[in-house]
Amino acid sequence: MRRIARAFLRRCRVSEPVAGLVVLAVSELVTNAVVHGEGEVVLRITVGVDVVRVSVTDHNPAPAVLKEAGPDGESGRGIRLVDAISDAWESSGEETWCEFRDARAAA
Repeated sequence: MRRIARAFLRRCRVSEPVAGLVVLAVSELVTNAVVHGEGEVVLRITVGVDVVRVSVTDHNPAPAVLKEAGPDGESGRGIRLVDAISDAWESSGEETWCEFRDARAAA
C-alpha cells in the first residue's frame, strides 16, 4: 500500500514532504484496520487543490481511539501518530480518515 500510495501522490504532484507524511498515515491506518478491523479493508486517497484525504474503511463498527502505549509496548501508537502528523482526523467506526493541507507542489 505504501508503494502504491507514493506512486499515486507523485503522479498527482503532491509535495514530497506532505507525500511522506501521507504514506506514513496510510501505513498506520491500513495496519490498524488489518489488525483491529473486520472484513474487507478499503483505502481511498483523494487529492484536491490544497488537501490530501486518506480514508480507510472496514466493517468494524468500533471507532479508532487514541491510546497511551507504555514505553515497552509493541503497539498502540498508530492513531496517536496519525493525530500528530495530520491536520485533522476522525473515526466513525467503519471509516477512519485524516487530511493533510497545502499538498500540491509548486507547478
